[in-house]
Amino acid sequence: MLEFFRTETSLTLQKINEIEAFIGLIFPKNYKEHLLLNNGGQCKPNIFSFNEMGTLSNSSIDWFLAIYDGKHDNLMNYLKIYKVNEKRLPSHILPIAHDPGGNLICISCDTADVGSIFFWDHEKEIDYRFSDDTDYSNLYFITNDFDEFLNSLKESI
Repeated sequence: MLEFFRTETSLTLQKINEIEAFIGLIFPKNYKEHLLLNNGGQCKPNIFSFNEMGTLSNSSIDWFLAIYDGKHDNLMNYLKIYKVNEKRLPSHILPIAHDPGGNLICISCDTADVGSIFFWDHEKEIDYRFSDDTDYSNLYFITNDFDEFLNSLKESI
């Protein structure tokens, strides 16, 4: 059974709408519902798998990003760093969590793959000021939607 802990204060839909307006994206419905129930924090189980160029790889969720005024694991800070100040992610990709190594777990908010979850590898970073948003060469597919992602988490490899 999936358990969330060390979450931040509960959110309102209005606060989520403010973040969506700031970044110009509409969050997938099941991710929004999750934020209303669990604003950031950690979870158990937390291990996930993804296909990295034909090889099955694993990582773990260190922290889900929260919407709050705090310094650490703050979604707004990540948006400013990865999407506003620098173009380190495609415009429709939203960071939602990170692993212990600084890689991101992201959700697609606007294309044919809306709701899909991806692993973003910071060691294979692309500068999206010069690359097209369809360049997913450092994004690795995990699942088709957020609920499927949560349900796929494992305790160990």
